[in-house]
Formats: sequence, C-alpha cells, structure tokens
Amino acid sequence: MSYEQGRGVPEQAGVIEAAFTGNHGWFWRNRTDADVTLTLRATGAYSEMKRMM
Repeated sequence: MSYEQGRGVPEQAGVIEAAFTGNHGWFWRNRTDADVTLTLRATGAYSEMKRMM
C-alpha cells in the first residue's frame, strides 16, 4: 500500500489496492478554481460507493 502527494502537476495516475477487507477511504482535493475531471474505476465485491462532501 502506498500513498502519494503531488502539487501543480497537469496529470497524474495511480492505483490503490486494499490490503484487507472492510471500509476504505480515498481523498482528493482540487486546490485551484479550475475545473478538473476525475475518473475512478473500481473492481471487486462491494455493495455501494458514496460521494462524501
């Protein structure tokens, strides 16, 4: 499992794989006023995906 931080990069990609069963969270923040497109692809057995604000 690894985590990465980046600032001011035009594009970035990564993968996170859950090391254990249970609830997992993921956080991303846009620190600018520019629109951003975020694509999330998920596979596996899950019952729901929530958008938290």
